[in-house]
Amino acid sequence: MSFDNIQHYANLAPSFSGSSENNRIFLAAMQENYQFQYEQQPYVRALASRYDFSPAKLKTHEDIFHVPPIFVETMKYHRFLSIPEDQVAMGLTSSGTGGQKTQALFDTEGLERIQTISARIFKDIGFCSDRPAGYLMFSYSREDAREIGTSWSDEQEMGCAPVDDARWLLRKGPDGRFDFDVKEAAQALVELAQKGPVRMLGFPAFMFQTLEEIERTGIKIKVHPDSFVIAGGGWKNHAGKPMTQNEFAAELEQRLGLPRTNVRDLYGMVEHGIPYCSCPEGHHHVPVFSRVALRHPVTLERLAHGEEGLLQLISPWNVAQPNCSVLSTDLVRINTGCPCGIPGEYISSIRRGGNTKHKGCAISAQEILDRIRSARKEG
Repeated sequence: MSFDNIQHYANLAPSFSGSSENNRIFLAAMQENYQFQYEQQPYVRALASRYDFSPAKLKTHEDIFHVPPIFVETMKYHRFLSIPEDQVAMGLTSSGTGGQKTQALFDTEGLERIQTISARIFKDIGFCSDRPAGYLMFSYSREDAREIGTSWSDEQEMGCAPVDDARWLLRKGPDGRFDFDVKEAAQALVELAQKGPVRMLGFPAFMFQTLEEIERTGIKIKVHPDSFVIAGGGWKNHAGKPMTQNEFAAELEQRLGLPRTNVRDLYGMVEHGIPYCSCPEGHHHVPVFSRVALRHPVTLERLAHGEEGLLQLISPWNVAQPNCSVLSTDLVRINTGCPCGIPGEYISSIRRGGNTKHKGCAISAQEILDRIRSARKEG
């Protein structure tokens, strides 16, 4: 089956320039995707019936927000495959260690689309450079975790600058569990900083612990001004204490001389796929490849900008699963008019939800740090 409208949508440019033509292209892609999912998935038809919706009612851009979303927790229990099994090109999971896992599935064309989309977003938000860099990957190693979504995403981010060297720092030990050696990380940062720009990607908690180790040893280093940080998984220090992006950037600037404008964050989820990248103001901007809305946690009524609600994420790039409209457990606020000058909507605050029972990659990463601290105390 051909998905010409979806392919056309995947080639939109630039990433942060809304227009009536972009809305028309996005609507056509949504119509194409939703019609396909409606035909393939009984669950989609059941949701449509419950909310008195159908593909025939998807006529205007505003109708996009009425497409009944699938709750992300539901996707942890059901595979929801809409294409033949032999067309699945890659599968990713949302969890690092324990907990229920979403299986995100892609066909070859969908995989190419999301790679194209992500690369364009990274470039347009200012993540990219032509200067080669040494990469410190504070994330699950690709060798040990090819199925984990954050590991794959971090690998895509390595396309933002040529790779001079790369060190993956969360690797499986003999017991099959992921471990992190802070002394190894500190030594790697010192070595790479002497060679040129350093790019640190992954979980901020491990980055913070590495800064603490460098300070403990008395080593003084200053990184190249073109060094860059792309973090993901929640801003916390090594003890799990929440920090803002600005607080973390200040720590990096003070300890490493890293310009705080080069400390960025990425928000996203494997159930949706589109990356929401932060600007120097710490706001996660909504690209032309998606639409977002706020929903009341109880009534699901759509809320206005500035209010806090559950985040509905809409994007038609993937036909392998019915995730063109999903409802997350995260509580967020949406606003417009960011001081950075990027037009359109942005996510101004994020409170992670659903962590008690269903653990994501960042929660699992924090468990690794907790385990390391516990082992040190016992030793």
